[in-house]
Amino acid sequence: MSHESTIFTIICLLWSLGAIPTLIAGLLKWDPVGRLGTNIRGMKMNSQWGWFVFELPALLTFPLIYLASGNTYLIGNVFLGLWLLHYGHRSLVWCWFIPKRDGTVSMPLCASSVSFNLVNGVLLGWFLAYGASYVEQWLTDPRFAVGVGLFFAGMALNVWSDYRLLYLRRRATDDRVVPSGGPFNLICCPNLAGEIIEWIGFALLTWSLPGLAFALWTIANLVPRALWRRDWYQENFEDTLKKRAALIPGVL
Repeated sequence: MSHESTIFTIICLLWSLGAIPTLIAGLLKWDPVGRLGTNIRGMKMNSQWGWFVFELPALLTFPLIYLASGNTYLIGNVFLGLWLLHYGHRSLVWCWFIPKRDGTVSMPLCASSVSFNLVNGVLLGWFLAYGASYVEQWLTDPRFAVGVGLFFAGMALNVWSDYRLLYLRRRATDDRVVPSGGPFNLICCPNLAGEIIEWIGFALLTWSLPGLAFALWTIANLVPRALWRRDWYQENFEDTLKKRAALIPGVL
């Protein structure tokens, strides 16, 4: 292993470990930037533009580093295509349809999200451009096949749930909506569950440290958010949702 590869591996491992205190802080409901919706102090920006700003670095950074390297290849292009499929929708489409168009997000949340997406984009882009060593047979490897299945299943669950919730909120007479229909009848946050499944699948199909780090950070960010959302639902709609899980029926 070269000196550069060793340094890159250490950086990825340290970045992965950083997800642990983030998860613990979230479970303890310590929310300095407002990612759980409990701290919206300080400067704010419109939710739609906020989503666009903090998702855009993910859409751009990984592709720019990978494509600018000149070291493109079939499997790397497949990984990039899956990434662009997710973030093309999140950055360029979903942000303009978010339910609370007149809502706000805190500037600290926006700054932390931009930083998060930049780090992950840089690590994945560098890995695919300079650190990966795939053979074409990887496309028939069971890890790739299972990972792709999880990726598309998770993305489908995430997208369907987001637009279902958008539909319900637009039909409601106030901001408080009881989520229902499909997976919402089993768990409170199928949109978040879908995103977790999606990035676990991506980690598996790339079989890479940056992919694993991204999956761990997704879990660290979204599990506390799902638990907070479930608690909010139960406080506001106690009789309807008191037995509904946050992410996994009968488990979490």
